[in-house]
Amino acid sequence: MAFQFLFNENINIFFRNIGTPLLDTLFKALTDAGSEPAYILLASVIFWCLNKKTGIRAMYVILFSAYLAILAKNLFGMPRPPAYLHKVNENGFGFPSGHAQVSSGFYGYLGVRNKRTQIITVGTIAIFLISLSRIYLGVHYTGDVVGGIIFGLMIAFISYKSEIGILNVINRQGRTTKYLIALCLPIILVLIASLQRNLFKEQIEMGLVMGSVGFGYLLEEEKISFSDVKSKKYAFVRAFIGILFLGLIYLISGMLSLINPIFIYVRYAALGFSSVFVVPWIFTKIEEKLNMDSNMRKWGL
Repeated sequence: MAFQFLFNENINIFFRNIGTPLLDTLFKALTDAGSEPAYILLASVIFWCLNKKTGIRAMYVILFSAYLAILAKNLFGMPRPPAYLHKVNENGFGFPSGHAQVSSGFYGYLGVRNKRTQIITVGTIAIFLISLSRIYLGVHYTGDVVGGIIFGLMIAFISYKSEIGILNVINRQGRTTKYLIALCLPIILVLIASLQRNLFKEQIEMGLVMGSVGFGYLLEEEKISFSDVKSKKYAFVRAFIGILFLGLIYLISGMLSLINPIFIYVRYAALGFSSVFVVPWIFTKIEEKLNMDSNMRKWGL
């Protein structure tokens, strides 16, 4: 009975009947805000402007949540609602909802890590609205998003509980081994995914992001080791520069992909590496200049 209710298209039909152009636009925007690229950008902002360690760990939670969602979809093989209900283009299997799973993984991890009421409240509202958008847009059953939320929260809890042990193991490794882990882990995950019926394009993209983020972070720690932001002024500057830089990479690689589709994959590798190495390097150079100018003014030079 509960299964029939959760996977009944009557709920999608209800939302279709009450839909308006304004609600369509609102829920499409919410769906875009719940996509993997949007969360990676948000984790990057946390990495740059709030807390470096929280940001990099949140990135991995996002990537693992998205990766496991695709594996689960292919494993369960459950269909989406009928195509006539779709208000956005989607294909493939429906259960669990990737948007719900990644949202729950991301905000669930931030919630258990920081235990701040504001983060938990904002996260709960975000998970609910993004999950609701998938039902409203007709591309998921209620059961798909419920399953995604449960899986995502499980990933968040397991990630939080296991991160200290994982980090202890990694920190005991030598420099070369750390780089090998950062590069080989995503390759292994993509190969595991290939054992299913299809090697999904999204899994290759996530593997490229994961590998470039891991390699870039190790290089950043070794060569730059930039500190957490010390003032709101610097936080604003970092966010503006970082978003602008990643936006340019996204747009330029998108235009190049019209010439050759291979640039789609270059885009994801470039975005991952730039978010944790190139952009922090730019920050350090700008902040060194600002600090130098400030000291010169202080001493009347």
